[in-house]
Amino acid sequence: MPQKPSTRALRDNPDLDQLKRQAKELLEAFRASSPEAVAEVTAYSSASTPANFALHDAQFVLARAYGFDTWRKLKTAVEGATPEKLHKAVQGGNVERARKLLSQAPKLANTSRRGLTPLHIAVMRRDLNMTALLLEYGANAEAGVWPDPYATSPRIMARERGYEEISRAIGEAERKRGVIRSKPSEPMLKLAKALETGNEDPAVAILDEHPELAERMRAGGVTTLHQAAGVGLARFVKWLLDHGKDPNGRVQFGLFHGATFLPNREEGWAPIDFAAVGWCGEWLFDKRKFDRVAGVLLDYGAELTPLSAAALGRWDYLEKLSKAELFGKGVLEAAIKGDRLDTVRRLLDLGLDPDEPIEVGHMENPAPSSGGPLFQAIVLNRVKIARLLLERGADPNASVFTAGSGASKAYNANDPGLIALVEQYGGRLDADSAGWSRQPEMARKMLAGEVEAHVAPSDSSKRAVAERLLEGAASVRSAEIVHMALEHIDWPQEDSRWRGLLLRPVCRADDWTDEQKAEACDCFRLILARCGANRLDEHGQSVLHYLVAEARSLGVEMATMCLDAGARLDARDELLMSTPLGWACRWGRVELVKLFLARGADPVEADAENWAQPKAWAKKMGQTEILELLE
Repeated sequence: MPQKPSTRALRDNPDLDQLKRQAKELLEAFRASSPEAVAEVTAYSSASTPANFALHDAQFVLARAYGFDTWRKLKTAVEGATPEKLHKAVQGGNVERARKLLSQAPKLANTSRRGLTPLHIAVMRRDLNMTALLLEYGANAEAGVWPDPYATSPRIMARERGYEEISRAIGEAERKRGVIRSKPSEPMLKLAKALETGNEDPAVAILDEHPELAERMRAGGVTTLHQAAGVGLARFVKWLLDHGKDPNGRVQFGLFHGATFLPNREEGWAPIDFAAVGWCGEWLFDKRKFDRVAGVLLDYGAELTPLSAAALGRWDYLEKLSKAELFGKGVLEAAIKGDRLDTVRRLLDLGLDPDEPIEVGHMENPAPSSGGPLFQAIVLNRVKIARLLLERGADPNASVFTAGSGASKAYNANDPGLIALVEQYGGRLDADSAGWSRQPEMARKMLAGEVEAHVAPSDSSKRAVAERLLEGAASVRSAEIVHMALEHIDWPQEDSRWRGLLLRPVCRADDWTDEQKAEACDCFRLILARCGANRLDEHGQSVLHYLVAEARSLGVEMATMCLDAGARLDARDELLMSTPLGWACRWGRVELVKLFLARGADPVEADAENWAQPKAWAKKMGQTEILELLE
């Protein structure tokens, strides 16, 4: 279908901030049913309604009105600067070109390609002038690369390579930004442990003795008060409020935790919002903890927000807000977490979508998510609320971002009542969910064609049922399904998909049972037999590198499998410029060092950079036992 002609014209010197304002104005006007806005939106997005129209939709319409296919293409045309251009300038050491691009679009300083930011490239090239320029424009020295973001942040890479002039430049830039770095003290470590475990008495005692620790903040500006509210530590929250912390302090922070979403938004997130979503509560929301924390915050002057009002069942607050003001805010999900059946019913009566579509992530590049209310109702076993949502049209198969569907959680819980309920309203397992839910009999029937695998027609040609089952089953380490699905996979050994699949069963497994560890190793062995052991990722990291960083208690057994399958020990990655032995020395994996040396790893590596040799890593990291092994 040909694109409609543009109806707007860019001015001679277009400004991105102005275009963002225009998108917001269009959003507000369309939601208010302005005739001009309705005409413009329907010209480019005929399916949009005021109820489902979001900021990214307004940006799309605006881009089309200006004659561009997407918002991103409009941005690129306006800025005249792209991540590709900046990365190329940094790689080539062209400081003037980089400065010009950054002056046009300062946010490019933190763009990522292949996981690497421009600052990574500058550090790896030991380019002091480029490093200084990028820091001037706000480059983040803490952005790391999977699988160990800390070890691969520009700051740590500069320090561990011995690039002292780069380290000084980064340190000076951080001091100007107010970042103070010091080795965590024993009280700080104890406080962190208390926060992690939810043990309030020692946490409060530590703060009484070391009140300065309350000033420590996490990345992204999440204060100690926000953290404590999210964990549900009422006494800890009260201590912070007694010592002057702002109950209404807001942070701009886009995060995803468990099944909880806190996308960036202009008004920011208050401590009571963190409490309402149970930020540190994994999948299960603790209503009693929330009620106590919310009570303390409100006693100290915290203002209600839509999320907290929904979780508290405060309809006196919510009824003053319009449908547009509540749309996409997560209020239905919050009311379900608070077990507020009546509030859920009233919000649905107001016309909110029972699937409550929301946008996750940064406002300029949001990811859609839908089905959160039913998902939470099933996870929390709120059966009456789940039934109400389904009666009002909730889709049991709607996809919650990275988490599956309500139906898949019902099957995963193996609850016959919940399964019958979702099936009554069309809920079913698809091939992905059958793997993730560890349903071997269902997987067998899907592979045999006895039941519908519910593979979308647009997807069936790209990913067969077996492939979809395999991905989920490998991730949850269901060896029975992995074995079944592999019999239907005919990828050639050189297929790039094998490496990612092989790494899915890998986990630290520190607190796993022997049975769980054995099943993970069985999955790893089954996949390894099909793909070989010498696959490198885009940074030159082998499977052995990854096992050093992530496998922990499974590392020796899985690494032995790889070595038996012919894994090489001389692969050197581009980030730490080290072999698997070098990585093992850096991370202090003594048993893996013994294994690699026994299998013929070179303990000297004279051809490596001095700072990347095994002995250098062992000395830097204080690994005396490993030094003895190397010598």
